[in-house]
Amino acid sequence: MMTTLQFPHTLVRFGMDGILRRAGYAVLGYSGGADSTCLLVLLSAWCRENGVTLAAAHVHHGIRGEEADRDEAFCRRMCAERGIPLFVTHADVPQLAAERGLSIEECARGVRYAFFDEVAAEIAGSSPGAVIVTAHNATDQVETVLANLFRGSGTRGLGGIPPVRDGRILRPLIGDSSEAVRAWCREHGIPFVEDGTNAVADCTRNALRLSVLPAIRTIYPSPEEAVLRMSELARRDDETLEALARAEITDNGIARDRFASLDPAIASRVLRLLAAEAGGSVPEEGHVRTVLTLAREEGARRVSLPGGVECRIGRDRVTVAAPSDEKTFPPFRYPEDGDRFENTLGAVTFRLGMPPGGDSVAIPAEADEDEENIYKKSISVSLNFDKMKDALQIRARENGDVIRFGGMTRRVKTLFSDRKIPADLRSLVPILSDGDGIVWIPGFPPRDGARWDGSGTPLTVLFQSRQSF
Repeated sequence: MMTTLQFPHTLVRFGMDGILRRAGYAVLGYSGGADSTCLLVLLSAWCRENGVTLAAAHVHHGIRGEEADRDEAFCRRMCAERGIPLFVTHADVPQLAAERGLSIEECARGVRYAFFDEVAAEIAGSSPGAVIVTAHNATDQVETVLANLFRGSGTRGLGGIPPVRDGRILRPLIGDSSEAVRAWCREHGIPFVEDGTNAVADCTRNALRLSVLPAIRTIYPSPEEAVLRMSELARRDDETLEALARAEITDNGIARDRFASLDPAIASRVLRLLAAEAGGSVPEEGHVRTVLTLAREEGARRVSLPGGVECRIGRDRVTVAAPSDEKTFPPFRYPEDGDRFENTLGAVTFRLGMPPGGDSVAIPAEADEDEENIYKKSISVSLNFDKMKDALQIRARENGDVIRFGGMTRRVKTLFSDRKIPADLRSLVPILSDGDGIVWIPGFPPRDGARWDGSGTPLTVLFQSRQSF
């Protein structure tokens, strides 16, 4: 009997089909493994039938040597055979992880999603934007929920991997087990590559996959079905509690007496939402208890929270913000103030009329030897200077800052938090803006419609940073 996948039902059940049709463009994160290759085949057929433009994005993480080179070659061949454009980037994830103080897995995930965003912005052009599709399956969901469970997670962690995140990241295989996906590939003669590191129990996910799940299957043969039901219920509960918490917040804070009276289930979410808005990390349960206790006592207090932010318990309100001694810098106007801006984080150089040189360009010729050695990261973008409104300005981030790329309006605080940019650097990152708002933030795609497309006057903007982030 041939294996039947839940893919078409999952598309409809979670509204992914409508999201894809409205977007008109999709980027598939493609590794070459069984899951993403299965999805490449299924999704390419669905997109052709429904008039959706599909592209694939592959990240070479700089980890597995020749095996990673083999994977890239395989992905190129599979996409070429199907007429699917493939975008590839190379990254030295071990080095980036060490510089950013992250685990290899966490850093690799950040690199992947940043690249997916860039590809989405590139293929969608001036359209409403492309969605991102990943090949997470039901077995991945079980592993994620188990890991969160043993870390002591609440309902958010038990909700696991959301089938749809932020209305633009889709997981159409979330209802299909890894075993079913592999069986489907074998039955249909679909080749795929194997990641040799998956057979080594050197991280939490691999240990769960190789040791814990086989033991669970001796008692419950299909844990995926039960976990999928449970995670959906947990997500529903968490979304309800989140909405209640969000309704308590006004003007980036909450009345102190109101916060002190909240049930801890709501108070913890209020504090987490305020911390995220300020660019911090997720507060732990101990932080919640401390802030609640102090809010119920007399006097003004401050509590340090993860991610370099602090909770300020004032006479009337509870707020979360970056420390008050956070450094910033005065604005710089181009071309009135010259073609080079510099602060303690790095430098920005403007080159009007210079055609694009790719995502990474050399340090300008006039930089001396000592100057060249201080920079750890260089990023450039080519903009259409004729489309800029009024004067260009480099400034520090401001409350409420947003930028639109990939057809989506993003909060700068959220972008910095997701990229895990250290809190003490966030107000030093140079933000390029014009009369219509933010044009470009180093490390992210430029505003929709701002990139130079071969017409008009090109303006190359180079950012060189003294620190990697």
